[in-house]
Amino acid sequence: RPDNRQSTVALALLCAATAALSEVVVGSIQGAAAVAKVPLAFVSTILLPIVGNAAEHASAVMFAVRNKPDLAIGVAVGSATQITLLGFPASVLAAWAYGEPLSLDMLPFETACLVLTILGVATVLPSGRSNWLKGLTLISLYVVIALAFLFHASSETRAPAAAKHKRLG
Repeated sequence: RPDNRQSTVALALLCAATAALSEVVVGSIQGAAAVAKVPLAFVSTILLPIVGNAAEHASAVMFAVRNKPDLAIGVAVGSATQITLLGFPASVLAAWAYGEPLSLDMLPFETACLVLTILGVATVLPSGRSNWLKGLTLISLYVVIALAFLFHASSETRAPAAAKHKRLG
């Protein structure tokens, strides 16, 4: 049975490996999007989170199958809350520390998708109960937003307008 020191070393090594692999993914994402002729916004907003959070999605589904909806919702909503309240602002601060332009000022399309997502989830959570129709509604909302990102003229094609939104203020 491993002791605390071995577990800590293993965790540190796995974190370092994850960071290194994340660098590889981030470095290759623009090339992959260009080769696949898919908008970068679609890859980074829809595909990358699916792959990056696969274990989390699997655990949420496992809790749902075992009839533990409170844990399934906790995993899903907790992750979104962590990204919104910690990951997003921390990324802005890290970019500022490195002298890179990044802001919380999203373009209207991204803001509309975020608001639509919040409203969709807010309609399901208050009752504390779920059924197939609520699940189908949320999956349909996800598909609509994914298709919107796939076909939306992203900021790459609107560089002059997007550039003013990327400045740190």
